[in-house]
Amino acid sequence: MRLPMLALLACCFQLLVAKADQPMPELNALTESLPPLSYEENGSYKGFSNELLQMMLRESGLRATIQIKPWSRALREAQLTPNTVLYLTVRTPERENLFKWVGPALPLPIEMFRLSGSRSAPFASLDQARHSLVAVPRDTPGQKMMEDHGFSDSQNLVLTNDEALSVKLLYARRVQYTVGVALFQRYAAHQQGQDPERLESVQVLDDSTQFYFALQKDSKPEYAARLQAALDKLKQDGRYAALLKRYSHPGAKTN
Repeated sequence: MRLPMLALLACCFQLLVAKADQPMPELNALTESLPPLSYEENGSYKGFSNELLQMMLRESGLRATIQIKPWSRALREAQLTPNTVLYLTVRTPERENLFKWVGPALPLPIEMFRLSGSRSAPFASLDQARHSLVAVPRDTPGQKMMEDHGFSDSQNLVLTNDEALSVKLLYARRVQYTVGVALFQRYAAHQQGQDPERLESVQVLDDSTQFYFALQKDSKPEYAARLQAALDKLKQDGRYAALLKRYSHPGAKTN
């Protein structure tokens, strides 16, 4: 009985030594649960931003521990701990000096959509669309943009809780248009069993918003530079475009 026990102890010791020999990850990566950008499924981190980060890590030779946390907690921790990367987040003037920025990682144009096909709502201008119903998530930039164009919830805006509900109303033909981000709306349509390719953009309301990776301001400059170089390489060789296409058109056949 002693020999098997000794063999087991020796095996455990070797595993501990091997684990101790592995270098510590250089980065602590924090994100939120926001499908289809980031989510956890069966113990694996999935979504566009998680796949992109993994590709950048492989290209740069860096390692990271990844954690999904509520956004407010992730944002707070990312400002306090050097070598922490927060992703993905909008680069704003208020945040500019709090982080070292890597990107842009993802454009987020805000657009107006209709359903394509023989019964599609006619669209010539936003003025014409005022005579129709437009679904938009409440308390979002999209709502403000539509209100700036003269739309109101008392006449032609249907305020929803999220992009998924806006999409559901559009496919049910209870509204003629939606306003939001294509990535989220097509994902919602796919999740609801609809054809996301029927979502047709008729107007780009804003194309200035972009997502970035944000490293805590006292992080090693080398890490930010290596991640930026990796992202640039992914964009140059087509891997980034292929990843973005896969998430922008869920359910579409790929070659």
